[in-house]
Amino acid sequence: MQDKVKGIAIGLVVGSLISSSAAIAASSIKIDVVFQQVKYMIDGVQKPSTDAAITYKGQLYVPLKDVTKALGKELNYDSKNSTAWIGKKPGSFKYLSDINYARLDAPSESYIDFNQNYNREKIQSASNVYQKGINFNTNYFNGSIESIDYNLNGQYKKFTAFVGIDDKTKNSPDTVSFKFIGDDNELLTVTDVKGGNNPIPVSVDLTGVLKLRVIVEKQGDSFTSIYASLADGKLFQ
Repeated sequence: MQDKVKGIAIGLVVGSLISSSAAIAASSIKIDVVFQQVKYMIDGVQKPSTDAAITYKGQLYVPLKDVTKALGKELNYDSKNSTAWIGKKPGSFKYLSDINYARLDAPSESYIDFNQNYNREKIQSASNVYQKGINFNTNYFNGSIESIDYNLNGQYKKFTAFVGIDDKTKNSPDTVSFKFIGDDNELLTVTDVKGGNNPIPVSVDLTGVLKLRVIVEKQGDSFTSIYASLADGKLFQ
């Protein structure tokens, strides 16, 4: 039987459903809702249903913990930072694009953008949109090189990211290479990164590394610029 529940605060609907309990905030708008049973079909396979779903203004709201369970994933909710982790929760990390760099080698500072591309838009590669990252506006000429250095002082163990070409220049005939240098030692090189291709995941061991340098080089003879993206770069302690 469906039970009508009055006075659930819409501002806390998602949080209420995650914890399977109702909460009321004085500043929220109160609405009348009806809990209903909904079954989950994941890739055509039926999973255990939930009886705590509601529909409001044409939108279906279901407990996040039930969805993740149906997907075979774990759910961790960080109330302090209002963040829900679905699946594996990584260790402590910082975004590379959010910390101060030590040195920049480029025609000008305007050739490198943080958390956006050269057009002041979100970094997007093969339709994957990233909130964090570094965009390199590589120059027109073949062999054009730009680099950025970070003083890590041995504080981090691993760096992960996605390397690709921003969709703004996805039709460029040229490619770029990414090279990661740790204390003058080559750690990883990715070549022939081309527009339209899915971003390439990279993982670099930073154990004991004092300074990290990221070098981006254009490869090709066309007289065009190309936006090379180091997306979702994370430094793990």
